[in-house]
Amino acid sequence: MNIQEYEQVNGLTYLEYCDYLQKKYGIGLCDYMTKSWNSNQKCSRTQDGLFAHHKFEDHAIRLSDKEYAMKNPFEWQLAENIVYCDYLEHLFLHILICENPSVDKNENEEVGIGGILQYLIPELNDLYSAIDARKWFEETKNKYDEKETAFWDEVIRGLEPRLKWKRNCKQLVANDKEVYFTLLKRFRNSYEKHHKYNRNSFCKSKFERRCLFGDKMDRVWRMGFIKRYTAKLGKS
Repeated sequence: MNIQEYEQVNGLTYLEYCDYLQKKYGIGLCDYMTKSWNSNQKCSRTQDGLFAHHKFEDHAIRLSDKEYAMKNPFEWQLAENIVYCDYLEHLFLHILICENPSVDKNENEEVGIGGILQYLIPELNDLYSAIDARKWFEETKNKYDEKETAFWDEVIRGLEPRLKWKRNCKQLVANDKEVYFTLLKRFRNSYEKHHKYNRNSFCKSKFERRCLFGDKMDRVWRMGFIKRYTAKLGKS
């Protein structure tokens, strides 16, 4: 989703946006889960850079998880209730859920926000940090000796996805960082009074190869690149 498309859809409700995306990409290729409540790999479209989102995630959390899915109607797993989306469209879906959760949502479940704070923001931070870092590295690597060059190249690759399906999904939104900033601002403005919200929520990182460098390198990396995003939000 680029910024022009976001400007066209930013006034839609959650269900209206689900319908919009189903018209754009089609409904599920098949039911998300089998009758035995196992994930059906035939439903996946990660080869196209798209995620499968459950339309009823405004009612319940973790519908792609067997343990949680079994507590809810199987109807929610049907192909007609699957919405394909790219990374940024997925984030927008969850923001819309946070803004207007279903009045019939499961009791004691906070829909929408978990996917944003635990998954989408950390992964998108790493995506755009890696792009910024790779650009910086290519512009400055002549200043380093062979050992330093190898070290920084490994650090940057730690932010870049190793799995092919993740690379597909991230490549699809690589040029739309402006949309990401816009969505983060919208999330902050609509949800900053929530008890789970704090400004450090925007500094999270998955950093896939953190084990190679330890917590110190993780802190350095987030301070050097991901923290730029909070500055843009007026939360440095």
